[in-house]
Amino acid sequence: MGTGPLMNLHTHTIYSDGSFLPEDVVLRAWQGGLRHIAVTDHFETSKLDDPLTRETFPRYLRNLRALKMMYQGRINVVAGVEIDTNPERCDHDRLPYDMLNELDIVLFEYAHDRMHGGMSLDELKDVRSRLNIPCGLCHWDVDRIFPNADPGAVADKLRELDLFVEVSTSDYYVRNGLHFYELGERFFKAFGGKVMLSIGTDTHRRIDEVVNIRQGMEFIRRHRLEDMMILK
Repeated sequence: MGTGPLMNLHTHTIYSDGSFLPEDVVLRAWQGGLRHIAVTDHFETSKLDDPLTRETFPRYLRNLRALKMMYQGRINVVAGVEIDTNPERCDHDRLPYDMLNELDIVLFEYAHDRMHGGMSLDELKDVRSRLNIPCGLCHWDVDRIFPNADPGAVADKLRELDLFVEVSTSDYYVRNGLHFYELGERFFKAFGGKVMLSIGTDTHRRIDEVVNIRQGMEFIRRHRLEDMMILK
């Protein structure tokens, strides 16, 4: 696959709504030549019948830590979760923050996205302040959410909150034939020097989706954003 930002920091497994074991996801990532692979199952959101919960979290984390040791020196296994920012589906005041801080990363979905009921970036500030690990915004349709905003001002807000942004290569996150990151190109240009980035595929049911990062890598290289990747 070459060199560059060889990472996928957004996948799901049987611990929430994915079809595969973490072992399957990590093996496919290693076979595909990735340097970093994150498992980020949905945590305590009512949008799913059977999300990852605080009761199943210890087994989940042990599973991912065991894989990290098993693949040490071959691929970096990152333990994470995805948190729904819609307060009607997730009780952010009651989240087990001590538990979540045992992870490597947290992804937030639907931040500042009224269409999906996500809390504003200002409201997210309190949640972010309780987490002392890297946190990012996944499959973020920034062009739709901020149609008239100054990209530099959005970049400044994200830097203030210490949030990275995912380049999501999933074909699910497309409008008018373009991925959200392509539609938000002017924002990503403004992120340079301010906002860290990741690549994620939001893998659920197609194992080869784990290594579907090529378009994201090309976008990052084209805009010379390699230095802004959250992991090297």
